[in-house]
Parts: sequence; structure tokens; C-alpha cells
Amino acid sequence: MKFNGQVCSFDDNALYWELHIPIPPAVFEKLLKEAKDKRVVCTLNGNFSFHCAMLPKVTFHYILLNREISKKLNLHLNDDVKVELVKDDSKYGMPLSEEMEEVFFSDPEGSDLFHKLTPGKQRTLIHVVNKYKSSQLRIEKSFVILDHLKNRKGVLDFKGLNEDFKNFKNRF
Repeated sequence: MKFNGQVCSFDDNALYWELHIPIPPAVFEKLLKEAKDKRVVCTLNGNFSFHCAMLPKVTFHYILLNREISKKLNLHLNDDVKVELVKDDSKYGMPLSEEMEEVFFSDPEGSDLFHKLTPGKQRTLIHVVNKYKSSQLRIEKSFVILDHLKNRKGVLDFKGLNEDFKNFKNRF
């Protein structure tokens, strides 16, 4: 589904700096029939794609533009943008790094615990790993995440995970 959108901001939101693109109701309704979980791949101006969700606001749905995307595409409030949304058919709702996939393969117990988490928690952890450019760091973070889940019998504790990241870094 393609449409012309405009970059807006939330005046009443504490995260006022975050920009978004409202989705026309007809586009949202049509996409919702295909993407019941509201996960889509968004392409802006025909040249930059990212995985995201169609998020609800009281009277409409929107695509959130984080700072990284806004900067990369030089998007500002009230800019016009060409938007294409298609159903996200990926397993996790975002790309999984090769390094994390290999760590899953090498640690079946940790992988099983990871896959018992909710899809949202899985995406959060994948994002934590994907943000690193270094292949070695992606491998290390993936191992720490799976060890964290094994040590806590599958329960994800973000504060504890951050401590595990620090402890791993201090050990090596």
C-alpha cells in the first residue's frame, strides 16, 4: 500500500521529539486484513526500508520515526514523504543477524528459552544485538543474552541483563 504522508509530532506526548507519519484510515484497514499483528515493512521515499509496527493513537494509527531514521533521511516536521507499507513476513518482525542465528544453533537450550519469550521481547533482544556493527560484539551479546535466560530459567530481567553485559565486559 502506497500513500503520500507528512511527518508530524505528538504535541501532548512526553516524547515530543519523536516524529511519526499518520496512516490514512483506508490504508490501515486494508493492511490490517493482511497484517493482523500490525507488523509491516515501511519504505520511505522509495529508498529506505525498515521493519516497524502500525501503532495506535486515540483516533488514528501511525508509523514512528526514531531519531536514527529521521537523521538518516533528513526528515523534519511537516516534510512530505512517500510511504509504502507491506506486511512483514519475517519470522521475528525484524532481521536476525547471522551471528545471533549461529549462537542459537550452537546453544539449543538458550535458543529454546529465547523462543519461549513473547515476540516483543524477542524483537527487543534482537535489536540489542543488531545495533552493534562489530561481528564479535554481536556474538558476545548473543551469548550473554542466552546465558542470562538459562541462569534465570527463561525469565528476562532487563536490569539483570544489563548487569550481565557489564560483568562479561569486565571479565574480558
